[in-house]
Amino acid sequence: MKLTRLNELITGDGQMIKGVWELTPAHELRYRSEGGREEINLRASLVAPESNALVISVTEKQFDQEIVSGVLKLTGTWMLDPQNRIIFEVERESGLRDILTFDAGWKISGSNEIVYQYKETDLKTKKKEARELVFKGAWGISEQNRLTYFLSADSGASFRFRGAFQTKSILAKDGQIRYQAGVEIGGKRKIQTIALFGKWKVSRDFGLFFEIEYADGGKRTIFFGGEYSLKNDREIAVNLKSGQGEPLGVELILTQDIFGRDGEAFLRFQKSLEESRIEAGVSFKW
Repeated sequence: MKLTRLNELITGDGQMIKGVWELTPAHELRYRSEGGREEINLRASLVAPESNALVISVTEKQFDQEIVSGVLKLTGTWMLDPQNRIIFEVERESGLRDILTFDAGWKISGSNEIVYQYKETDLKTKKKEARELVFKGAWGISEQNRLTYFLSADSGASFRFRGAFQTKSILAKDGQIRYQAGVEIGGKRKIQTIALFGKWKVSRDFGLFFEIEYADGGKRTIFFGGEYSLKNDREIAVNLKSGQGEPLGVELILTQDIFGRDGEAFLRFQKSLEESRIEAGVSFKW
């Protein structure tokens, strides 16, 4: 029995077995034939996610009763369902897709990556052991102002979270973005906080971005638009906008700390805003 690149099963004599992929509550991946009449001696455990695939370790019993294992890939699409649960749609030759729902819960690691946590029963010891799948990607703001974790720039695979920023005011010197999303875990609803850590930066031409560092040491940025205004003589307020220019409903507070040792930049910024307000009667926009 073997697995084709279109995620179908073929027997040793070349016969394709029609069926569906299922993820059990114990996080074991199984292939069930249509009608469940055929016995499929195939068992697979989760290994790692890729931007357009799920890597699995397959164990099967041959006709001579020999146990054979190997690492394979199921191709498909990663996304979130309406309950912000991670799902994987397995591609099928027929055009239909099998949906695998990962509902044990996920978290954001200290290196700003999404980590799915679950428990798997060890076949030898019969004990449950903690496992995790780490999704490699980068954060951004997508259409409809959703906080989004992009798994691949080429395939467009991403997790788009349904939720909102935790507060309507962010202090830039704290170096974080906090977002809240309603998530279903094990059949129960809860509010989960997504905390991203990084650095708010303002460029020389007053461009605004949030720089995030990931596990590989690489740094990527989320670019924002906004409307600047003077809050007082020590603070500047920015009504944040997405890269598409849509208001996010969040105010970012800039203080001199955000400019580091370059105090002149902060003063120049204040002066530009003051002149703009006097001359045009509106906040400085970009």
